[in-house]
Order: sequence, then structure tokens, then C-alpha cells
Amino acid sequence: MSEDLKFIGNNIRSFRQSRNWTLAQLASKIGIQEGPLGRIERGGNLPSATVIHNLAQALNIPIDALFAPDPSRARAAAAETDTAHVTIEADASVPPKALLSVCRKLMSAFHTLEEILGVQKHALLPLSIPFKPDYAGMEQLAAQVRTTMGTGDAVVFDYLELFENFGLRVLLFPFMKPANNFDGLSFFEPVHQNAFFFINSRKNPEKQLFCLVTELGKILIFNQMKIRKETLFPDTGPTSESRPINPIRAARHFAATFLMPDTAVRSTVGQLGITPDTWTWDLILRIKHRFGISTEAFIYRLLELDLITEDASSTYIQKIKTHYQQTGFGEPDASRRILNAQCR
Repeated sequence: MSEDLKFIGNNIRSFRQSRNWTLAQLASKIGIQEGPLGRIERGGNLPSATVIHNLAQALNIPIDALFAPDPSRARAAAAETDTAHVTIEADASVPPKALLSVCRKLMSAFHTLEEILGVQKHALLPLSIPFKPDYAGMEQLAAQVRTTMGTGDAVVFDYLELFENFGLRVLLFPFMKPANNFDGLSFFEPVHQNAFFFINSRKNPEKQLFCLVTELGKILIFNQMKIRKETLFPDTGPTSESRPINPIRAARHFAATFLMPDTAVRSTVGQLGITPDTWTWDLILRIKHRFGISTEAFIYRLLELDLITEDASSTYIQKIKTHYQQTGFGEPDASRRILNAQCR
């Protein structure tokens, strides 16, 4: 190969190494032997049109990125496919362009810091996991993710640390108008099989935590939709309690079961000897703090698990909704957990 064209091999090696793939792994993905690929990377041979196409597909980058002489230009050419704002509903509200622009700038700065510190950009948690498109499937998915994270059904007191320990990037900052009503949003990076989570620090800690896990659920759904090339959870699909399931409801159900595992909730309620008709307001507040979620979410979870009567749940749901209206969605009895944006 001409010395002037050796940058092609250098680009291939750079993209391969940024994904922590061995030469053999990439060769297997593009259907050639390790030796020929090694010669291409070293500048001994030029890749054929078929190999170029397969490389772009495997690395999930535009072909132009392989032919950029300047490494920074190669990364810039690949940037468009490096991140994707996660949307799982066709009619979902889209964040203002200014917010998306700020998020992308923060992600770019974060990547620069990772490169300076030599931090691995890949998540340690698989973000593409098959699941059945129904409520039971989301519960199984939540259990699988918790098992992978090593938490099982245990109560976790710092989910931000847990996410960060698995290489996921969580950023908390105050969303300004007109985006201040957004609880948060997420971006998936196919190149690094990782994600960024942007959580609105103006929300209370319970809402922040539920949003964070819901966004993880959205990413897992988003990736399966990409793989299957179809919209999962159609409104005519499987139901639970006569509720048709859709993508956003599925993501929220994932979050509820992730934060309040069946076994953990039943064990806590059983240890206190609470029966479905003996709940009090103080008991609800006391136990919901253990899981770090909102009062409303906890009551709905109890009803879902048949741990509270419908009459009692209706009474307490009305009470908490009245409280939210009067306090601007403040949690009764204050919040016991603090997600400090300044420390993130």
C-alpha cells in the first residue's frame, strides 16, 4: 500500500481498539481471516470494496470515516452514528434542540476526559438483551439486569454509584425552560455499547431515580426495536389488568419492578405483618422510603402485587395526588435520599 494511504489501516485499528475488540474479533465480524485484516491495519494491503462495506457495518460508522486522513476528522465523520437520542414512541415529545445540543457538547467533553484518563468507554452491562414484549417479559428483564449487576433482590441505596460502577454515564443538571418539564433523557452509543443519562436535577430525588431506571428500560427496548426492525408492544398486544401495553408503559413497568422487586417488597411487608386491609398512611410512607421511590409509585406497586386492597389504594392514591397538587409534586415526609448533582 502507498505510504499516503496507510491512514486507512490506522483508522481501522483506531476504531477497533476504541471498541476493545481484538483483531480476531473484528475479522470474524467482517468474514475474513485475522492475517489479512492485520496486513490491512499495518498498511500492507488495501481493503476491497466488500471488506470496506463490512467494516463500516461492523463498526457502525459511515464509510467516509475510514477514509479521513486526520484521526480527529475520522472520529467526527463517525460522530453522527456514535450517539442516538433514545425515542421509543412515534408521538413522543421531542426535547428542544438547544437541550439536545447542550447534551451532545457535554458528551463530547466527557469523551475527551475519558480519553485523557484512559477510561474504558464500554459499559459492563449488556444493553441489548432479548425479552418477551409483555409485562412478564419486562419483569424478567428487570430481574436479569439486577442479577447482572450483582444486586439480586437486595435494596440498593445508591443507584447512581451502581450505574457508574458498570460504566454507564449519569449526569444531573437543572433543565431550563422550555425543557424544565422533562424528567430526563438518554442517548445510546452503538460504537461503545454504552449510554448517557441526563436527569433533571430540579425534580425531587424519587422522580430522578425513577426517571433514571425508566431511561435504562427505554434503551433496552430501543435496541430490541432496532434489531427486530419493528415497534414492540403494540396497543393490541398482551395486556395486564386490562391495560394494553405500549413502549413507554413497558419502560415504566421495567423501572417499577427493577426498583421494587417482587420478593423484596413481599418480604418487607411480610416481616411487618401488614395485610392488604391494614395499611396506614404512616406505614406507606415508612416503607416507600426504603425503596427510594415516590409514594404514588409504591402504592401502585402494592396494588399490582395484591398487597393492598383496591379500596385502600384508591383512598391513598387520591390523598397523594391532592398532596402533589398542593406541593408541586413534593414528597410527603420529605425525601430520605439525596441525589447530589454537584457531586456528579
